[in-house]
Amino acid sequence: MNFKNNYLADSDEIYFIAEIGINHNGVFNLALEMIDESKKAGAKAVKFQKRDPSCLLLEGIEIETPTGYLSQNANDLPDESKAFGTWNYPDIRLEFTDEQHLELWRYSEKLGLDYIISPWDENSLEFLVKNKAKVIKIPSIDTSNFWFMELVASKKVPVIASVGMCNWSEINTTWQIFEKAGCPLMFLHCVSAYPSELKDKNLNCIPIIQNLFNEDVGFSGHGTGATGTLGAVALGADVIEKHVTLSRKMSGPDQDASLEFNEVTSLIKKANNTKVALGTTNKIFQESEAVLHGVLTKKIILSKDLKKGDSFAHNNIRTVVTKSDGGILPNKYYEIVNKVAARDLPRNHVLENSDMS
Repeated sequence: MNFKNNYLADSDEIYFIAEIGINHNGVFNLALEMIDESKKAGAKAVKFQKRDPSCLLLEGIEIETPTGYLSQNANDLPDESKAFGTWNYPDIRLEFTDEQHLELWRYSEKLGLDYIISPWDENSLEFLVKNKAKVIKIPSIDTSNFWFMELVASKKVPVIASVGMCNWSEINTTWQIFEKAGCPLMFLHCVSAYPSELKDKNLNCIPIIQNLFNEDVGFSGHGTGATGTLGAVALGADVIEKHVTLSRKMSGPDQDASLEFNEVTSLIKKANNTKVALGTTNKIFQESEAVLHGVLTKKIILSKDLKKGDSFAHNNIRTVVTKSDGGILPNKYYEIVNKVAARDLPRNHVLENSDMS
């Protein structure tokens, strides 16, 4: 399991992807502002979506004119009547040009952020390959699109794929496609509901995916709380993708299922703290436990007088708090039982190693 360290970031911290997606509402300056806020919040990467309608749609299909209102900035919070409408797919108002993506790409990298794109068609995929993308993100709807997955895998660019709407058989088939092509792949556990309910998250799938493919597994969350993310981290997810917005009150297709940036900041801190708290599987006496151990620990003493040569047994020893530096700790009990006294010892004597022979 080494996808994160090999292809994303060689760090113990959570690799947090701020999914700006289409929450920029097609406003370039809004996208720049969201990149800035993602950096401030502690994200390691920003993620956008890219579609070429001429490639995505069947020839002859007319692109419907969307009627949904799109907020133009964080203060453009329309009333319900103005916001009412539909967001037809694809909504070409939400698409940036290649040149705009490249400018956002350069701007993100200048801030030290990875720039990730989900390509929804072949032309968008070729754009990423041509411009030497560090990684490609596949949306859930295409993870079981085996024709497209074969094409993506053939490019040999490391891929992160969400598994919302997929079953175990489909996930396994996609894994086999990438394994055959020799293309690195990492899955993000995901539920494709906006927002997703706690009862549908099924976070227990995360360790199963890890065990099936012996590879890192992340989490792509569409909820507005911290529970799903923190649970995923606790189960081993080291890469987290969350939709972000300047305000959930803004009008746009994905705003309601996104986190505002103050929430992103808090979530990243909680996620990394959870990662630290997970620690290791090495169960040892911790240095931090020494103080309480020194106060509470008991020592082994004699509960009756013993003569030289008498054996130490359960009925002639007990454990008490002695408040002394010396003495034998209770965890040495089985090393003492059946040994014999080296000399006459009185009741309440605090046992030392020198008392045994």
